[in-house]
Amino acid sequence: MKIKIRRTMLMLLSVMLYTTPVMSEVVIIAHPSSGASEIDAKLSKKLYMGKVTTIPGMTYVALIGQTDASPTKAAFSEKVVGKGLNKYNAYWSEMIFSGKAIPPKELANDAEVRAYVASHFDAVGYVDAGIVDDSVKVLFRVR
Repeated sequence: MKIKIRRTMLMLLSVMLYTTPVMSEVVIIAHPSSGASEIDAKLSKKLYMGKVTTIPGMTYVALIGQTDASPTKAAFSEKVVGKGLNKYNAYWSEMIFSGKAIPPKELANDAEVRAYVASHFDAVGYVDAGIVDDSVKVLFRVR
């Protein structure tokens, strides 16, 4: 009986490991003609926490994020902002309620964010690095 349970658990674990999507790095992108230059981790965090509204080379930034259903948002909030998704959302709820900042516009997935940024000169968003092409330029690589 114990052997069957162990085998079953090992099979389930191996299925989970092999079917879990592996995300490459997350990148922050901008329109290629925007004039924006590379940014660092500190500025990226400030931007997505609503602490700053501009970046070098851009006098206005239309900040683009993703919905909670996106695995990219979860990775981004952990790696860049340093908060889990629930804490990141709670933070933005406070900022909205207090009137201190406007949250990023949320799109459904990486493809929508890339398309939006590619067609809006003032847009900055984050996507999985695997979807980047020459319609956008990378400002920051989240490692």
